[in-house]
Amino acid sequence: MTSSEVDFVETSSELVTEETEISLRKAFDKKTLLLLSFAALVLLIYLYLGNVSIFRMLEIMFSADLIILVPGTLFTFIAILFDTLAWKILLGISSIRPSTPAVYRIQLASFSYGLLIPSAGAIESLMRIALGTKEFINEKEERNATSGEILSSVVAHKLCGLIAFIPISIFVAVAMLMYFSDIIENRTGQPLSNDVAVTLVIIISLLSLIVIIFFILVSKSPIIAKKIVIFVLKALSSFPLVGKFAKDAIEPSGKIIDDFSIQFKYLAHNKLLSLLALILAFLSQVAHWVAIYLILHAIGIQILLDQVAAINFLGGTIDAIPVGIPGMAGLKEITLTVFLEMGLNLGTETSAAGAILVQLMKFYFIIIAGILVYIAGKTRVTSKDLENITV
Repeated sequence: MTSSEVDFVETSSELVTEETEISLRKAFDKKTLLLLSFAALVLLIYLYLGNVSIFRMLEIMFSADLIILVPGTLFTFIAILFDTLAWKILLGISSIRPSTPAVYRIQLASFSYGLLIPSAGAIESLMRIALGTKEFINEKEERNATSGEILSSVVAHKLCGLIAFIPISIFVAVAMLMYFSDIIENRTGQPLSNDVAVTLVIIISLLSLIVIIFFILVSKSPIIAKKIVIFVLKALSSFPLVGKFAKDAIEPSGKIIDDFSIQFKYLAHNKLLSLLALILAFLSQVAHWVAIYLILHAIGIQILLDQVAAINFLGGTIDAIPVGIPGMAGLKEITLTVFLEMGLNLGTETSAAGAILVQLMKFYFIIIAGILVYIAGKTRVTSKDLENITV
């Protein structure tokens, strides 16, 4: 990465530090607590209307085979470790070479807070930048790492995650198609026709190809990419459902493309290290699938890895809804329960037990672990640190 590119990022990401430590209590304002209460109430109503016996559901959860459940839970930590190693490699491009335990601690704590406080925006990335700036050293120049250098590695890491998902996007899409086909067949007795299935696969493949071409265009000619994106957004702005979103996205889209273009150059200067980061990002996604696969098998739910990919993507879609509920608690359990019940033709109690167990082992346990790791660490992030970072 050239010095001018570092300056470009550094200018927009200066940190102003105050002594006020980040407060979880402050993050959980009345609105967040109200949303959490509403989500919990919706979950209870759903279980009540589905005639779910809470005691039977708990019995299924407590009957989990620990020999399978424990490795399943550990695979989530392994997924985070793969992500950690990818980020560490990208930090090395800027001559920042912290120890793996230090990077893992920051990654785990940031990941946990990102799950816990969605209302705070991109807090996972913000915490990584703030903590990294305070802890990491640029070994080449023997100074503290700048916020621009950390920001560059974080954005490049996110970009690696997007690029790594492209090769498996068609697999996920086909898995979802098969999953929905099973649901339709279970409900109507008629399988999805081959013509419809082939058409949808072709459409999904074309969309993936368009994404790949667009990434290439951003890396080679960001000016043309910006013109295309602005043209599309302006065309969409006249539609009622997406009009406001498209209009609001016109202005920031140019900066996003510029940032991505810089990161492509950043990655291109170090092809081998970038390739390793991409492979690790891919393995991280697969490890998340394996975690869900093992957790569900621990209570006897026979599910295939492609079906796991489908419900994991659906769960991630729910996570993306910007309503401010930490971890989409309650609503995500309902969503996973519905798709497990309909897709695998299971009972509601078994499906609910599986959904809640996945959430407990993959998210709530990680949140607790991340908070403990953050508390055990010596570095603290202030609310002002996060407010003054622009990603």
